[in-house]
Amino acid sequence: MIEITQAERDKVSQAVLEAEKHTTGEIVPMIVAQSDDYSGARWRLAVAGALFAGFLAYFFLGNYDAVWILYAQIPGLYIGYALGNVSVILRPFMLEEKISEEVNQRALQAFYEHRLHHTKDRTAILIMVSLLEHRVEILADAGINEKVSKETWQGIVSDMIACIKTNDLAEGMCVAVRECGEILAKDFPGQHDNPDEVCNKLIVED
Repeated sequence: MIEITQAERDKVSQAVLEAEKHTTGEIVPMIVAQSDDYSGARWRLAVAGALFAGFLAYFFLGNYDAVWILYAQIPGLYIGYALGNVSVILRPFMLEEKISEEVNQRALQAFYEHRLHHTKDRTAILIMVSLLEHRVEILADAGINEKVSKETWQGIVSDMIACIKTNDLAEGMCVAVRECGEILAKDFPGQHDNPDEVCNKLIVED
């Protein structure tokens, strides 16, 4: 369960409203608990649990039949797999390339699920935080990417992460929203007719 108060949700949503006053672009902040269940990492943890249980059995039951070592590994396997529900234990067993792939895939899925690719001028930006992986992904539609460099997005991510490291996730989201708003206002300034094409509220998904 993602722990974020209503006041923090409102703070981020207000930041979106303020940023979009000066642009025709759309900014969508999103927080997800995790981007994948990482079954491979869970099984690596399960095997580690089984081996550890076997070691304990060998150490404490050295005078018993060796078959007890095998018996001890069975509950160790189950316990290890169950420990995958604890993020701080699971994370060291996750592969970096798998994390990058899954977070990017989750962001792409969200981009299309929330129809961000249907804005009039292709000027939507998704700012997604995936908590389990400690990753931030920013996706911009074609109209923006034609004018903004990858280094610019990386700079926003760095500023956001620096803020999140102080345990203020909401402020980190607001920082990214404001910086994305400045980019959009420069290349896609607001007009008299500037309707909201996408909901301004922070999206939170477990």
